[in-house]
Amino acid sequence: MFMKKLFLTLIALVATSLAGFAQISLDDAYTSLVNQPGMVEKSIDDVQLAPGITITNLHSVSYNGSRYAQEFIYTYESLPVVNQLIGANNQNEMACAFTEPSDNGVYNVLFLVGEKGGPYVAAYGQTTADGIEAIRNSEVSLEGDQLIMAVTPTVDVIEFIGMEVIE
Repeated sequence: MFMKKLFLTLIALVATSLAGFAQISLDDAYTSLVNQPGMVEKSIDDVQLAPGITITNLHSVSYNGSRYAQEFIYTYESLPVVNQLIGANNQNEMACAFTEPSDNGVYNVLFLVGEKGGPYVAAYGQTTADGIEAIRNSEVSLEGDQLIMAVTPTVDVIEFIGMEVIE
């Protein structure tokens, strides 16, 4: 009986260790999606979240169809859940944002937005600690093919940011 418990404990430890290796960086996650055939990539210099708070060097990739649903799900499941800032899912649409530290007070941020049957969008960029807090404290809603974040900065102004798939 003792050996059986010991064996099961060792299996659990190995499985937990291997699960840690399955986690990927945000850059790797975005790169794996952008390299899929048929994906459309666009770049934006920056997006203002609130006065003085931006996401810079923003790249997005999209595909309008269900062909890459499994890749988006795999990407989501491969990212460390401790790095997830926000998440919303209403059984038809899902949106989430992940972060990880980069260099010199800069943080990488990855948004994944999807709807049953498509479109699927991934957006990757950089922001500051204030940007991370603005995203973390935002109110998120899903309306059709839009992710809407109501970012409430420390001032009394509310900025609405919309990410919409335009074909």
